[in-house]
Amino acid sequence: MRTTVTLDETLVRELMEFSGTKTKTEAVALAVKDKIRKAKLKQLSNLLGKVDIDEKAIKKSNEADINRANWLEEIGKENDR
Repeated sequence: MRTTVTLDETLVRELMEFSGTKTKTEAVALAVKDKIRKAKLKQLSNLLGKVDIDEKAIKKSNEADINRANWLEEIGKENDR
């Protein structure tokens, strides 16, 4: 998406320097992505202590994933024969 914005040239140069980007567009896109990532992490951190985690369900799910992976591996071996 093409957008025209007015930015402080000094800030943009500093952003490019610290981010290691080669273009203004790349620097601004990276800054926007980083801001979004930080906002999402803040939202997640606000959930700490508020969400109950069912550890038994997670363990059961992990075991099911391992069993499924083993089953698929066996099928692959049978097909190779």
